[in-house]
Amino acid sequence: MFPHKKLDWLIGRLETDLHGKPEDPALRLEYCRALLSKGLFHGGGEQWCAKALRQSQHILKDDTFNAEALVLAGTALVGMNRIEGARSYLDEAMALAPERADLYLALGALYRAESKRHRAITYLEQACRQAPDSWEPHLYLGRTLMEHAAIIGHPSRLLERAQYHLVSALKGGVGLDLQAPLVRDLGRACLLTGRYVEAEKLFLRLREHPRYRHRARQHLGQVAYSLGKYKNAINYLRTYLADNPHDANAQTTVAMSYLQLGEIARAREACNKALLLDPKNVQARYTLGCAVLEEGDPREALRIFRVTIKEHPTFLPAYLEMARTRRAAGDARWLSQALQAEVGDYDKLPPRTDTADPRACTRERVAVLLEELRAVGPSSVGAIVSSIRRTHDEALRFQLFEAAITLAAGLAADDVALKLRDPGRYFSRELGRQAFMTALSLPEPVLTRGLAVGEEDLKREALRRYGPASDVVTHNANVDRARIDARSYQALLLLATARRRSRTGRQLLERWVETADDQMATVARVALAAYGDSEAVEDIRLLAGARGVASRVDRILQDLLPPSERLNPTTADHDQPAHCMACGRAASEVEHLMAGGKAIVCDQCVLRIGRERGRLAARDDSSCHLCGRTAFESRVYSYNGVDICDHCLELSLGLLEREEVDQFLAAW
Repeated sequence: MFPHKKLDWLIGRLETDLHGKPEDPALRLEYCRALLSKGLFHGGGEQWCAKALRQSQHILKDDTFNAEALVLAGTALVGMNRIEGARSYLDEAMALAPERADLYLALGALYRAESKRHRAITYLEQACRQAPDSWEPHLYLGRTLMEHAAIIGHPSRLLERAQYHLVSALKGGVGLDLQAPLVRDLGRACLLTGRYVEAEKLFLRLREHPRYRHRARQHLGQVAYSLGKYKNAINYLRTYLADNPHDANAQTTVAMSYLQLGEIARAREACNKALLLDPKNVQARYTLGCAVLEEGDPREALRIFRVTIKEHPTFLPAYLEMARTRRAAGDARWLSQALQAEVGDYDKLPPRTDTADPRACTRERVAVLLEELRAVGPSSVGAIVSSIRRTHDEALRFQLFEAAITLAAGLAADDVALKLRDPGRYFSRELGRQAFMTALSLPEPVLTRGLAVGEEDLKREALRRYGPASDVVTHNANVDRARIDARSYQALLLLATARRRSRTGRQLLERWVETADDQMATVARVALAAYGDSEAVEDIRLLAGARGVASRVDRILQDLLPPSERLNPTTADHDQPAHCMACGRAASEVEHLMAGGKAIVCDQCVLRIGRERGRLAARDDSSCHLCGRTAFESRVYSYNGVDICDHCLELSLGLLEREEVDQFLAAW
């Protein structure tokens, strides 16, 4: 898109050529691009952008409708931060040549300069589609995505996209003078996405760079801390702090490392240094509170946490540690009162704004308190129930109600578990129903043990329930009545096991299908149907058909079967004899095949759909061939007979982008 190799030599040659051919517009445009490249990408700055602007304006005097000159003039003005003037030129260029990649790059840079990052990303994505092999739009887009991610909390998908475009810029032949800042940005993205090993490799490359070596050591300290290499973190950060002694955040990470190593006195010392540098450093104050708590002074720790929360109300870790400390001290009353206060304040808080969401912070605090009250036990049910009436917000009321129900179920489950541990003594249909209702709160081994009802248990229960029999026939009849009750009880326990949906529970049910009598095997099949086991469902339908109750059983199965999960595209095995249903390419001809419910699409078609999605809208009655979403659930695109929704397209592009990044980082 712009010239970069031997740039100073190129500029000198073009200046010489222009002296001989001053009226050659093509030569002047080439010269303008070289000047702009120097200004935007190679440290020339505003001075060189101004030179480029003069050259483009010279062309526009003779050719007012020269779209390339308009784009270059607008780009130069963006580089000089003269936004309104740039907008005028770029609007004219858009009217003349709306398909130019450099135009979209300039518009993206313009909106980035205005901090309108959503619009900047849209234009820069279009520039990448128009010129996929040029590294300049990838560089701008990667950095803009990083900036946007920092503002909205570093969502992983946004950071992954940033990584992909930064890698694309590096692979595209970015100049040596731009490689170091790109490697730094890519390392930061890896650090934020938890790719600590790759981040370490990247920052090690910058460790001796004259401009970035200090930041490289700072980031290496953060990486080492994240990897649990706390001594390494301290060493890196000490080296960094020797040249940057006023960085409170680095000093705080040193304190956190000492805390993890159990060197509490040193942790406190580092925290105090950080707070001297920045008295409002929330992480330093929180770490100091944790250190004091480790020293065995919960009262002082609570005071520090209270001050931290007062100064930084949205800093959840301090609130969490304070609630845990109160619970560890047995102060359930404080937890109950705090819950009442948080819930009572919720409705009074303002709704969400563009920059803050006070209610979200309160919801997080409520979640912390509910978790600690769960740890206190069922005695907390009353406090939770009484807090429900303090708010009219339905979502919060449901959260509180659910927590109360869970605790109440735990209380009931304790009583049920006690009886299930001695099933021969307590088995009954009522106990089976209670076990079914509290299954999610019961340990699975308790349910398994509850199934063990033997013949001697039946005889003893028959005697207890019906008294001594006068003859053998009556005695056997009483035992059979107890057996029917026991089988009903066991059937309910099998269904209770299915509610937990565990792997070991499924294996237990499969054993019952193989070893139990016909009736109990049928119950086990019904339980397996709750897992979505197709073989068990088919067996049940065959039995229902033989007994003439097929329609009734089908209605029951509709309620019993788990909801069907959305299919997501996955990479197909290259060994499979598959081919792309959009272009016909075989697996051996492409890097990836994306397989879904009704279609297989190759990576090349996915990339093309992503680039051209604006003109590939499907009909309103279409549905995605990969996951089944309809046009009412997601935007659907149609390409060569294959329909793919926005969700699957982004997921497929994400798979491709992650692999591209993986391969690049592995090679480094």
